[in-house]
Amino acid sequence: MRARRVMGYGVLGTAMVGLAGFVGISMAGSRIRRRHDEALDALLDPPEDVDHRTIPTHDGGELHLIDTGNGRPVLLFHGVTLQWWVWSSAIRLLRDRYRVIAWDMRGHGRSVAGTEGVSLGAAAADVETVLETLDLRDAIIVGHSMGGMVQGRFAVDRPEVLAERVGGMLFLATSAASLSVKGLAGGLAALSTVLERGGRALIRRPQLAYSWGDTDVSAVLVRLAFGRRATARMVDDVRRMLAECTPRTLGEAGTTIAEHDLRRCLGPLPVPTMVVVGDEDRLTPPPHARVLARLVSNAELVELRGIGHQVMQEAPAELVGLIDKLAAARD
Repeated sequence: MRARRVMGYGVLGTAMVGLAGFVGISMAGSRIRRRHDEALDALLDPPEDVDHRTIPTHDGGELHLIDTGNGRPVLLFHGVTLQWWVWSSAIRLLRDRYRVIAWDMRGHGRSVAGTEGVSLGAAAADVETVLETLDLRDAIIVGHSMGGMVQGRFAVDRPEVLAERVGGMLFLATSAASLSVKGLAGGLAALSTVLERGGRALIRRPQLAYSWGDTDVSAVLVRLAFGRRATARMVDDVRRMLAECTPRTLGEAGTTIAEHDLRRCLGPLPVPTMVVVGDEDRLTPPPHARVLARLVSNAELVELRGIGHQVMQEAPAELVGLIDKLAAARD
């Protein structure tokens, strides 16, 4: 009898803990959904008056990109699971004086991966394809998260193209290595094994993928990518992009991110360079940026207070100001 009573208390306790967790998630999700910022949210709508272009890749895929504005070219490369329109705020603030080009990275959005799949090396070749197909010169490249890893891979693999066609590099919320290294804790460093194993599992069994529905759980999970300026609209935009990302793309991207390591080959670059990170970035925290800035020893390191991983949504004006500063360094 006593054993049954104890077991009953245990079951009841477990149920109460589960209920408390559910209530906590619901409350957190509700708070996230109520957060608005009129000035920041007003910039988030994807601009409709842009040119949409499709460019074939070297391995039989195709890249979708948007092209808008006039002036010195600025290329915007998004991170894993995202799409070109995550840059909407920055595009609106840049295109009055720059030609702004943003792509859907291979396997994302309207872009189709070729035979080499979603890998950093293949995407680095795509950078060359875009630069040469559009005949861009003195371009400023801004790579966010996985896009920044692609940017680093491009710099290492194609230095002659960089020297000929690129005039500035801005590494945004990214890393030179996702493997665990001394002095580099948290973020992708801590997740490297999970990314690799999870990526391979998703490729084999896509049914394991989370659906990223419009739920409190999704809102709470996506909110981890943001700092204190996050609004409901920002969080939901990222959730929608996550929901549209295929398990195969996510799996291949997770695997290539887990293998990413440029510490032995990345050094000073022949163009003005910045490394930018938010001090509330949980995915690629400031230690990642500091390692990257030390490797690219001519880079300026900028840490933005109160900003998380999604810098282009949370702090578009600050980001555009840094792009302006980088552009002026070349003049």
